Amino acid sequence: MTCRDVSNLLPLFFDGELDPRQMRAVALHGTRCGACEGELRQLERVQELVSVSIAASVDEIDLNTFWPAIERQIGTTGMPWWKRVRDWWTEEERRWAVRIPAYAAMAALALFAVFFFTRTHSAPTLEPPQIAANDNAASIETLDSDVDSVAVLSDPETRTTVLWVSEDTPVGGDVP
Repeated sequence: MTCRDVSNLLPLFFDGELDPRQMRAVALHGTRCGACEGELRQLERVQELVSVSIAASVDEIDLNTFWPAIERQIGTTGMPWWKRVRDWWTEEERRWAVRIPAYAAMAALALFAVFFFTRTHSAPTLEPPQIAANDNAASIETLDSDVDSVAVLSDPETRTTVLWVSEDTPVGGDVP
C-alpha cells in the first residue's frame, strides 16, 4: 500500500469504518512509514481537541431548569382506566376484601344469566299475514308533448309500463 492510498484511508481507519483486511494494511503501513504515522497522530490530536472543546461547552450549559421546563411542556399524563382498575385489583392490602365480593357478584350474575336464558317461553303462534291479491294494472293510451325527449314503453307480458322523460334539450334548441 502506498502513502497516497493510506492518506486517503486514514480518516476511515481512524473512525473504524474499514473492513478488517484494509485496517490491517493501513496499520502495518503506519508502523513502517513515519509520515503516515505522523498524519494519524495529527488526526488523534484533532479529535482530542474537538472532544475537549465540546465537553467544555456542555459543562457551561445550566441543566438545572431543563427537566422542570420539559415537565411543564408535557403536563401530567393520566393513566388509562383499565390500568387503574388492574392496579387497584392487585393491591396487596385490598386483595381479599375486594375479590371475595367481586367473585360472589360474578357468580350471582352467571346464575341469573343461566336461569334467564335457559327458561323456555311458550310464544304464541302467529298466523302468517294474508296478502290480498290486487290487480294494479295501469295503461297509458295517449301522451302528447312538445318535447322530443318523452317516450312510453309498455310490455303487456310483464305488465310493465315505463314513462321516460329526459331533461336534456336538443342541441341548439330552446326550452319551451
